[in-house]
Amino acid sequence: MTSRWLRRHAHSTANTLAPRVAARWATDIFSSTRTYGLRPDNTLPLGATPFTVHGNKDVTDGFLWNENATQGSALLVHGWAANSSSMHSLVPPLRNLGLRVAAFDGPAHGVRPGNQATMTQYTQATGAVLDTLGDVRVVVAHSLGSIAAIAAIAEHTGRIPECAVLIAPPAALGDVLERWDGAGLRLTRPLVEGIYGELHRRNGVPVSHWDLTTRAAALDIPTLVLHDPHDPMVPYTDARTVTAGLKNAHLTDADGGHMGILMSRTTTTHLTRFTTEHLAAPDGPHTHLHPHHEGTT
Repeated sequence: MTSRWLRRHAHSTANTLAPRVAARWATDIFSSTRTYGLRPDNTLPLGATPFTVHGNKDVTDGFLWNENATQGSALLVHGWAANSSSMHSLVPPLRNLGLRVAAFDGPAHGVRPGNQATMTQYTQATGAVLDTLGDVRVVVAHSLGSIAAIAAIAEHTGRIPECAVLIAPPAALGDVLERWDGAGLRLTRPLVEGIYGELHRRNGVPVSHWDLTTRAAALDIPTLVLHDPHDPMVPYTDARTVTAGLKNAHLTDADGGHMGILMSRTTTTHLTRFTTEHLAAPDGPHTHLHPHHEGTT
C-alpha cells in the first residue's frame, strides 16, 4: 500500500467522523511549503552578502548582491514551496543593470523553520523587506509569490516600485485551490468548502481576498507578465486574466514550463529589456507602457 492510498483512506475516515478535523488536515497539506522536500543548508549564496529584515518575525534576513549599487534595488520574490535559490538565475541580469539585488526565503520556506505558511504571512514578510530596503525600484515575482508581492506593494506606505515583472502568476488563490489535486485526498465539495473556511480563519481574510487583480486595483505601475503557454501548473488563461485586470500590463510568452521559465534565456532577455526601459530615468516620474498586448514581442 502506498502512502498516498493510506492518506486517502485515513482522511476519508476522518472526513466521515469529523469534517472539521478533515478540513484542518486538508488545509495543512494545501498550505505545505515543503511539497518538494526542499530544506536547504543555511549557507550564503555565491557572491551575496546578508542583510537584516526588520519588523517581521517570520523572515529576519535575506541576501544582497551588488550591495553598494547606487541605482536602487530589485527585489526577487520566489514561488510557493520553492525558495530564494529558484530566483538566482535572475540576479545577474539585474545586477548588470547597476541594481542592488535582494532575495529572501519566505515564511516556512527554504531555511526558515516550519512546514506551513499563509498568504497573509508571506505578504507581511514581503512588505517588511520592502520597508527594510527602502529603495526598491523593480519587483520580480514568481507564481504565488506574485500575489504576495502585489499585495505587499499595494499595502506599502513607502516608496512604490517603478515597475514589476510577474512570472507565471496565478490569477487568484481560489483558482489554485479549485485546481488542486488533493495530494492523495478525496476532495469532495463539502471538504473544499471546509478548506475555504479554514484558510479564512488562518489568514484573517477570505480566500477571495487573494485575487491578484483585486489586490492591484489601486496600483498603476508598468507590469510585464511572462508566461509559458504550455505551463502545466498555472494555465495561460491566468496570465491573460492578470494582464487584462491590471491597469498597465503587458503579456509576453516565454518558455521553460512553470519552473524552467526562471532560467529561460527568453525570460532574461525580456526582463532586461523591460527593466532597462522603465528605469531609464532614476527617481523620475513613472513611465507607462502601451495598452496590454498578448503574445510574444
